[in-house]
Amino acid sequence: MKLYFIPFACSLATRIAIEEAELDAEFVQVLPGGRLPDGRPFSAISPMGYVPAMETAGGLALTEGPAVLTYIADLAAEGVLAPAPYTEERYQMMRWLNFISTELHKAVFAPLMSSAPPEGAKAWARALAAKRFDLLSARLDGSDYLLNSFSVADAYLLSVLNWCEYAGVPIADWPVLLGWRSRMRKRPSVALAMATEMPLREAA
Repeated sequence: MKLYFIPFACSLATRIAIEEAELDAEFVQVLPGGRLPDGRPFSAISPMGYVPAMETAGGLALTEGPAVLTYIADLAAEGVLAPAPYTEERYQMMRWLNFISTELHKAVFAPLMSSAPPEGAKAWARALAAKRFDLLSARLDGSDYLLNSFSVADAYLLSVLNWCEYAGVPIADWPVLLGWRSRMRKRPSVALAMATEMPLREAA
């Protein structure tokens, strides 16, 4: 399988999941301007131009973060990245993946990191952030993971919380989240994924 990524974008979560599950994958960096290393436009793979995008071993072109992460979770050994299918815990994982995607990634961070946001969009996003961070802080207070054990939801949340400083979100106002992010960055799969992408980000 092949993962198309941008360093330290939300595709970092998929790299973390692949490392955690010890799966084999080819990684293809999307270059500035939406080009691929072979000169093709990335839109040929991902029509919206978003990462992550994945080409599976069976030839499926898969986009949208929660779908890609769930696909990787299902390739991993049972319990490594996700609860068993058809269990209540599995549906909680789906809930958190969608919460992170819609309520954090798109509603809060996308406007804050946009180079040309609509008027008032950044103030609106900052106003939304507090309630969402409060909810996460309450869930992770005294817990190491969003579920009962590490899952792709944690990988996605870590990837998004990495953007706080760049986006101007004062994560230090939520000590539980700041501490959780610090601990998660020390997890071997996370540390390896971040160490791999950091020089690529600096060179981009």
